[in-house]
Amino acid sequence: MPQDDEAAVEAHWHPLTRIGFRFGVCYFGAIGLAGVLGLIPILLAGLGIEAGSVLHVVTLARPPIEWTATHVLGLRVTSTQVGSDSAFQWTGLFLLVVLSAVATAAWSVLDRRRASYTRLFAWTQLSLRFVLALAMFYFGMAKAIPTQMPFVLNRLVEPYGNFSPQGVLWSQISVSQPYEIALGAAELLAGLLLLVPRATAAGALLCAVDMTQVFLLNMTYDVRLKTVSSQFLLLSLFLLAPYGRRLLAALFAGRPTQATRPVPLFGSARANRIALVAQLVVGLLLLGVIGAQNWRQWSKETPELYGIYRVDGFSSEGYARDPLLTDELRWRRVIIDRPFHVSDPMVLTIQHMDDSFEVYGGTIDPKRHHIDLRHRIALGTFEETPIRVRLTYWWPEPGRMVIDADDYAGHRIHAWFTELDPQSFPLLERGFSWVQETPYNR
Repeated sequence: MPQDDEAAVEAHWHPLTRIGFRFGVCYFGAIGLAGVLGLIPILLAGLGIEAGSVLHVVTLARPPIEWTATHVLGLRVTSTQVGSDSAFQWTGLFLLVVLSAVATAAWSVLDRRRASYTRLFAWTQLSLRFVLALAMFYFGMAKAIPTQMPFVLNRLVEPYGNFSPQGVLWSQISVSQPYEIALGAAELLAGLLLLVPRATAAGALLCAVDMTQVFLLNMTYDVRLKTVSSQFLLLSLFLLAPYGRRLLAALFAGRPTQATRPVPLFGSARANRIALVAQLVVGLLLLGVIGAQNWRQWSKETPELYGIYRVDGFSSEGYARDPLLTDELRWRRVIIDRPFHVSDPMVLTIQHMDDSFEVYGGTIDPKRHHIDLRHRIALGTFEETPIRVRLTYWWPEPGRMVIDADDYAGHRIHAWFTELDPQSFPLLERGFSWVQETPYNR
């Protein structure tokens, strides 16, 4: 990539540099546009504004993507899901590479006499800096305000062997909020540095480090964000490319490097100052909107009955049911937790005798002592299926609860519970210790 100082205006770029830049403009420009279109509905929804029509643009691309997936890649497109590792997204990326290569070839032939693209480089760098900064704000804020990997009470009572690889990763990060917040702070810092033209190299370098870690975690823990993290890593490297020689010289050769200035967007100093202020204002506004959205999610009220309850006795149709591991109806525990990623104000999980789980979303009426289950939530997907189940609860004494239901899975049930203290589990009880005479690894 070109040296980004004023002398570069008259410089002649190497032919491979010009080809690489053209491909980057085509490919990352399309990636950036798709990413912004995908984030707009999410950000607007966080502000309470419906923007479902934006998503209709994706459906226009389905026919060619579906044909390519079926006849070229041997994949089956089942949805237009973006922001994941769906067949739709993988095929879309494949087509973007092909189309960008074709566009690059045509551009190189039609514009073969052009010696450099200094001004276009400045505007391309500006737009891609904001695309990457927006992504860092979105994912970084979800960790700095721990909503991406929240602590879930269910994990305290679920057998480790039932965890998915992603569940292991999410759980081990969520149990240490300072670590999750530190990960988010690193991504937010990278995004903030990208807002300042002079700090582009530092921001892109930090993004590359952050995204390398994220990409490796996504690959090794089978997180369905491999496409997303890989594109952000490549975009970080593309933005970092103009500074590659200087960084290598400074880090490995120990040689001083010449100071550089960003290529100006405009011809006048006043216009460039206004542009700098505008970049900072727009970037901080985006950060504020994303932060407010995550804070609203994080600050949702804790449900009235939040906690873990051990079943001491269970009956159906008036007959007691022994705690047999083969009993598919009897409950073992009930967990009431925050909603996190579902629409209802609370989540109620029933752990059966065989350690299987049923997850429901619903509401609690503390005045009438009703728990209304409104949705059944598919494990691992957060897909919600409407249902109607009413539980009635009451407290015979502190730390004890009784639940009755006239119709749960076709049965009239009666159960009584002891409330457990989550802090009594070793995972939370241990805490942090500066001085440790012996290891504690169990």
